[in-house]
Amino acid sequence: MLRDEILAGFHRWPVIVAFALAGTLLGLVFTYFWPSSYRANVELSVELNPYRVLDDQYIPEFSKAEFRNIDDYKHWQMLQLSIVVKSDPYLIETLTRLRELHPYWDSIEMQDVREMLNAKWRNAGQWLVVADAENSLRAVEAVATWRDVILDLTNDSIAHSRELFNLELTLRSLNDELVINQLHGAALEETLGSLTNAFNELNNAEGNFPLSEHDRVDLFTLANQLAESISGSRLIVEEFPDDGAPVSDYSTWLERAILIVEIDIDSSEVANVALNERISSVTSEWELGINEAQGLSATLSLKKPQNKEPEVRQVRSYSLAALIGTLVGLLLWFLVFLVQITRKGYL
Repeated sequence: MLRDEILAGFHRWPVIVAFALAGTLLGLVFTYFWPSSYRANVELSVELNPYRVLDDQYIPEFSKAEFRNIDDYKHWQMLQLSIVVKSDPYLIETLTRLRELHPYWDSIEMQDVREMLNAKWRNAGQWLVVADAENSLRAVEAVATWRDVILDLTNDSIAHSRELFNLELTLRSLNDELVINQLHGAALEETLGSLTNAFNELNNAEGNFPLSEHDRVDLFTLANQLAESISGSRLIVEEFPDDGAPVSDYSTWLERAILIVEIDIDSSEVANVALNERISSVTSEWELGINEAQGLSATLSLKKPQNKEPEVRQVRSYSLAALIGTLVGLLLWFLVFLVQITRKGYL
């Protein structure tokens, strides 16, 4: 019966032990002749203020994407950082520094370094920087050097991001100033038109009679508007002709007022040209800085946690190899046992 065969099989426990020991021995031999690599890891503190999503205008320009909520922005920043730290400049710098530490790295190529290094993360907070190498010392060298390169180069990019943010504030200020100046120029043009029309009407008038009260109030209103809109033009009001003055006095006053307005319009146009040139210069500087910032936020912060040295372990230790070998040996015994009872017709 099948039950008897099973009991008989387990009563032959020395055979089971022999299979298990043989598997253990094979696992140890395999590990001895094909030793496992070593894995070193070290923590890296990554902090981000995601509430600046609407302030970092250069990031949508860099990513060609719009971020509608904080989570999307935060995830994109972490993903971008993970791409940046494994980019060619980071790996080249890492390999250069490693070759200064030990001749072993002279034979290592950049592709080898790319496969050796990895950064594990779920979100902002604690990242785990990992390196695999043939021995523990090389693994520690790789992970520690890469961590230092990440800190140095990323902080440089973040510094460029902060410069971009300051440039954006400057651009906003310059554009606001340009709009205000353009509105001021438009108002001056309108006032100049009113002054010119009044001057032409008075010149076409016959006689040198006193100005009507209505016309005098209209001109005095223009004088007050000019005094408010043109800096240092209070003299326009002070020189306004007295009540009952003849038309010729008002014509003389209008000539002076028109000249003052024309000078201020010219100054406003010169200021507009200078503002446009400044805006163009800052915009060019901003566009050049986008690539140097690599899409990283100005609020991103990377730090090395205190008292956190690299931890190293063997990826496939002798104990693990022995355990796996034992399990393989037991599985092999079980397969042999199944073959035996199948031949006897129990299955």
